[in-house]
Amino acid sequence: MTFRRRTYPEVVDNLLTTVVGGVSAEAHPFPPAPGGPPHSHLLQQPPVADIVSVFGSRDGAPHLFRKGIDYELQPDKQTLEWKLEGAQLPDPGTLVHVNYHPESARPIVTDLHVGSVTRTLVETIGLEMARLYAQMQSVYDSAFIDTSEGRALDNVVALLGIGRVTGGRAAGDIEFGRARGTSGTINIPAGTRVITADGEIEYATVVSVTMPDGQNVVRVPARDVEAGNDPLPAGSLTVLPVPIAGIAAVTNPAPTALEARDESDAELRERAKNVLHGSERATLGALAQAVRRQGVTADVEEPPDRPGCVEITVHADAVDPELQQRILKAIEDARPAGVVVELKGIRAPRRVNLSLRLTTAAGLLEQDLRAAQRAARSGIEGYFATLPAREAGSLNRIIGLVLAVAGIQDVRILGATWTSADGSDEQDVLDRDAGVLSIAGEPTVLGELQIADPGLPTRVAVIISHPESADPPNIPQIETGLSAELAYLNDLAATEGASEEARLLTHERMLFAVALPGKAAGSIAGFDAGASPPTGGELYDVRFVITLESGLTKILGADGGEYELTPFERLSLAGVSAEVLGA
Repeated sequence: MTFRRRTYPEVVDNLLTTVVGGVSAEAHPFPPAPGGPPHSHLLQQPPVADIVSVFGSRDGAPHLFRKGIDYELQPDKQTLEWKLEGAQLPDPGTLVHVNYHPESARPIVTDLHVGSVTRTLVETIGLEMARLYAQMQSVYDSAFIDTSEGRALDNVVALLGIGRVTGGRAAGDIEFGRARGTSGTINIPAGTRVITADGEIEYATVVSVTMPDGQNVVRVPARDVEAGNDPLPAGSLTVLPVPIAGIAAVTNPAPTALEARDESDAELRERAKNVLHGSERATLGALAQAVRRQGVTADVEEPPDRPGCVEITVHADAVDPELQQRILKAIEDARPAGVVVELKGIRAPRRVNLSLRLTTAAGLLEQDLRAAQRAARSGIEGYFATLPAREAGSLNRIIGLVLAVAGIQDVRILGATWTSADGSDEQDVLDRDAGVLSIAGEPTVLGELQIADPGLPTRVAVIISHPESADPPNIPQIETGLSAELAYLNDLAATEGASEEARLLTHERMLFAVALPGKAAGSIAGFDAGASPPTGGELYDVRFVITLESGLTKILGADGGEYELTPFERLSLAGVSAEVLGA
């Protein structure tokens, strides 16, 4: 049902037209059925002597259209035609109401001059009818969220289970930070939830904001969703339970405080419009969303042999009792009536290990190269954190996330494997032909990320431990020898077609080139050629710590450990240090 308020001038025109025997408020749709422009209406009681007035809706408001400018009566004395140039036309999909005098009209009353008895009575009745139309418009507006106000708005949003937030709740600003290297506009709708690390306190933003391209930080007012909680110190609200693409960090930069004022109509209206997105209840999606709000994902399934039952398996390495209680409460709040929901247990996600080679812009400073690698890692981590367990990984999505980072010009995925949570089972999941990572059916997180960038070398640190009775190693001699050996390994990594064995670093291979008291230094080339290892140096424990800018660290020690260089990866000596055992 639609309603259009009729104003006082329209009501009076309708009444006066009727009194003198004319046709009042004859309704016609605009635009008329197929045809035009120009648009025209055939009046129902021709021939027509004159059109008195035409009323309708323009820009959503009552409007009197102009005779001779917006429309005119055609010579056939039956057709009302709308003009093309300079005309104000009615809103499409609305009705226009035409008042006109047929030539056949024989009025009994003709004295309609201002002040006459007839005119006075008509205007008095018209005033009361216009007031009634105004009241009806108010009632009509009170039924819609965009036009209702005050208590009427409270009644409308109550249908969604929403109530106006009264004063006395904690409130403050939430700061959203853009992920480095991302571009484009980011929308943060009103009602976006931010929680504390333990999930106990939850705030919701009260307005919708847009972060334009180029803006890295935006602050949004928010308030506690529950009454009675104490204000929070700065830096307490740090978890975004439902991720927003492009947002890397969230926090409250200042302590929150109690707010005295009630929620305004505008804030309540905006929150109600956005709450439908997250207010789904009694569905599998609602249950999955309820668990995700606690900081974990889950499988939510209906077993075919158990109607009326829903099984939930949480994706996590471990669930402590506090988190388990929060999950159970969230499930209970979203659980459909009459449906049994069972928390089956936990399912440890598999680790997806990626090996990438980057090409970065020439001339970038070292700190910019490091920042680019951190941004790439952050984007890939976020992708796997939100990837549904039933979907395969997309190589195009991963490449797109990396290329979105400023300074990165090209990326190549060299390898991809996944391992079980304990690392006991490793499988190759890279399917280049299909353009996917074959990981569908399992929850996943990002494991080891090996990034090779010729512009930013991988650092190798050497730590030598020895008893107090042993002679200290000659560190300058070791640094000089290892620098030359790392150059040899860099040449191997940059050689097209170099074997995996040539690019594999082991403790035995690296130790071969280290000079120690009582032990001469060999060369890695000699080791590769099968030379006998130098003897001596048994009192010294040498460890090689290999650190990538992506955060991956490998330790090669006497008890094992290995690291495979990616093609074109460069090594750089970070330093050699010695320590006395037991000191």
